[in-house]
Amino acid sequence: MVYRRIDRMLDILWRLVSCFPRGILVTGVLLAALSTLIAVLFLRLDADQDNLVSPDVPHQQRYLEVLENFGDQEYLYVVVEVPDAPDGTDQAEAFAAALAARLWAHPEHLKELFYRITAEDLGSGALYHASLDEVAELSRLVANLGPELIAWLQRGSLVELVERSAALLHGPDGVTDPDPGMLGLALPALEDFSSRMNDALRGEPRDERLFDLREGLQQYFYAGEQQLLVMRILPVKDYGTVDVIAEPLKAIRRELAATRAEFPQISAGLTGRPALMADEMATTNRDMTRASLIAVALVGSLFMIVMRSWVRPVLLVFAQILAIAWTFGFATVSVGFLNLLSIVFVLVLIGIGKDFGVYLVMRYVECRHDGIGFKESVQIALTRTGPGVLLGAVTSVCAFYSVVGSDFLGLAQLGLIGGTGILLSLAAMLVILPALMLLVEGRVRAPRRMVALPFLGRWNSHPKRLLALLSILTLLLLPGLMRVRFSYNLLELQARGLESVAYERRLVEVADESTWYAISVAGDLAEARDLQRRFEALPTVSHTETLTDYIPEEQDRKAMLFAGAAESLGPAPPPSVWVETVEGTALARALGRLAEELEQLAERLFAAGAGKELARLDGVLSQIERARMQLVEDPASAHNLVNLQAQLQREADDALSLLRQWLTAPPVTAETLPEFLRQRFIGRDGRLQVQVMPREDVWQFDQLERFIAEMRQVDPQITGAPISVYESAQLMRRTFLNGALLTLFLVSLLLYVFSQSLRFLAMALLPLAISMTWLLSIMGWIGLTFNLANFFSIPMLIAISVDAGVNLQHRWKDMPSEDLFATSMPMAVAVSFATTMIGFGGLLLAHHRGLASLGGVMVLGSLTGMFSYLLVLPTLLRWFSGRERTRTGS
Repeated sequence: MVYRRIDRMLDILWRLVSCFPRGILVTGVLLAALSTLIAVLFLRLDADQDNLVSPDVPHQQRYLEVLENFGDQEYLYVVVEVPDAPDGTDQAEAFAAALAARLWAHPEHLKELFYRITAEDLGSGALYHASLDEVAELSRLVANLGPELIAWLQRGSLVELVERSAALLHGPDGVTDPDPGMLGLALPALEDFSSRMNDALRGEPRDERLFDLREGLQQYFYAGEQQLLVMRILPVKDYGTVDVIAEPLKAIRRELAATRAEFPQISAGLTGRPALMADEMATTNRDMTRASLIAVALVGSLFMIVMRSWVRPVLLVFAQILAIAWTFGFATVSVGFLNLLSIVFVLVLIGIGKDFGVYLVMRYVECRHDGIGFKESVQIALTRTGPGVLLGAVTSVCAFYSVVGSDFLGLAQLGLIGGTGILLSLAAMLVILPALMLLVEGRVRAPRRMVALPFLGRWNSHPKRLLALLSILTLLLLPGLMRVRFSYNLLELQARGLESVAYERRLVEVADESTWYAISVAGDLAEARDLQRRFEALPTVSHTETLTDYIPEEQDRKAMLFAGAAESLGPAPPPSVWVETVEGTALARALGRLAEELEQLAERLFAAGAGKELARLDGVLSQIERARMQLVEDPASAHNLVNLQAQLQREADDALSLLRQWLTAPPVTAETLPEFLRQRFIGRDGRLQVQVMPREDVWQFDQLERFIAEMRQVDPQITGAPISVYESAQLMRRTFLNGALLTLFLVSLLLYVFSQSLRFLAMALLPLAISMTWLLSIMGWIGLTFNLANFFSIPMLIAISVDAGVNLQHRWKDMPSEDLFATSMPMAVAVSFATTMIGFGGLLLAHHRGLASLGGVMVLGSLTGMFSYLLVLPTLLRWFSGRERTRTGS
């Protein structure tokens, strides 16, 4: 019944095509032009990965709520490796400062840049962020040095400054005592002062500040016991393009390369989820482009060889281009945008849609070889091959429509657009291609011979022997089936040697950290502290970060110490009248006294075994002696020190004003913290964000799973990138599995309804089961795993394979003899599988390991499918046909 209806439909279609080939072609071209115009004007791209999953899924709903409340959470990270040198941290901090200056020259590409917290960021309460011991030491130093500094500032004489310094070193008991606290301040200050004094005396003054209290309060973001300095960058993102951060990433990498050239001793690299995604996109684009060029060249050559001319492949490709244009129009009208998954529908149509045309053209070539006229050959190709092509296309559509209702919206939209595109490709091959052939083939010479596969016919002429050999082969391969695995590790999909992958690994290996972190939401500071305490007690958690980390502890005790230090400074004095000249002879005498005190200090350091400090002190003595001799020989050269004296006066006055402000500031509260910290940790609704950093390598799925399981014991509503990736991967895997099972069910139901025969169904699916067994077994033996990049190959292989089974059986019923391999159908099946292998085979050369694995599965699956359907199915058909004749004869 179904066959007869399809035959009548194809007869009507043939009469329409044969009567109006030009009208059909013009209509198809106009429709393609209109679809292209609509797509160009209205079809947009949504490259936001957060939109690939339905917002109704609970984990995604929580994640989107956090993004809405706290803003974008996906940063780029510049990882700066601290050199193994005494001044390694200074070098790394200088590198970071230079890079930051370069990056802020591109404000159009950057939203945020964090690599340190400065005194300006912390405001008037900056000193509260020091530890209690540091506050006690600072208060003692202020009490000792503050009055001296205030007294000196009454006149601000450089001579008096040197004299007071010598007196301080002499000590109240007349013995130069190397106080560790004083020495820690004095040595760097004396080194800088003596060096600048000599530069000024030579007429080479330096412009930079002599000292700045703010520099001592800078806090850089280090990881791994100060082995890595981490800079966090939030780039401007454009989700209307495939490469969301292409321009910011290009600018950042350009400036990073320039800074590395300026600091050749520093190793640094860029990583973070946006960089990993961008690198993945760039790698896949290059790999897909190369694979497509290889496929076009090889498939075109294969088509010309098999179809006996270059004209027929061109007609087939033209029909396919029209179908692709129609699909763009459908995508615009139905969905309105393409996402990162549905954008590959063109490759799907090229891979599957062309097969429908291959079957028609191959049957046409066979008819022409048999001496049939071109018009009748087109009719036979359409009406006799059409039922099998139609059924094969519908089975392919099942593979894509099976995921349309999925919560994984990216795959669901690919299923809708790809499945509909296959139907449109079918329409193009059943309507446009025959019309083109009617218009063109009359001017093309008939092929001299038909390409067939008679040697395979000899193999299945002994069905029992061949099936026995294939059974033995299957048993030998079967142990590999137990070795097949599914890998969730996204880093293992990336190309080897990528900077973003290498530095993500570096963070994990050196600092037990990752650029991923989970997010918990607290109602207030007390709840945030409680969550921090409970999270940090978990074995899989490295540390946490929230607003409470920037609210200092023991502020009441610190405030008492500050009050005592502020009292020693007294109120701000009226403006002083500072000395404007420098007396050379007096300064030389003062420097001589300072040198004497430093020499006594050197003796004490030598006795204490302080070799490092002693070496620095020798350098200071050398500089002071050089300046003293210059002033003794030429007292007038002291005029060159006037600007240095004025700079010291200004900076000391500023320092005292700043110190008074800090020492009298009230304790730090959440409300007085810098705005950039409040924006980062406080949401629009006033709740607080608690960031939880993993200790283990969460790119390893078992460790990610353990990390999430432990965190959910503390907060079942935990969210963030790790949870989103974990749940999305699980959802994708379930979608793939459900899609494969649903595809198999729908295909089975469709085949039975079409044929009304369980044998037809079994004959179509048994070779599929065998080919899948071979595929999985070989994958196990060679170590090829399933992953999130290649798992959808299974539904596609089911569709392609069943398509071959349907067409082979349909031709078997339609042929007058049992020599199936004397026809064009086995060659058409072989070409269909071969073009799939060629199309995906180019991916085997891909740098992106996910794409390479997809190419591997599709090539192996197509190869096993081709051998299974060309060896097993014809053998079974011949065997059962012989048994039926035997029963009939009896």
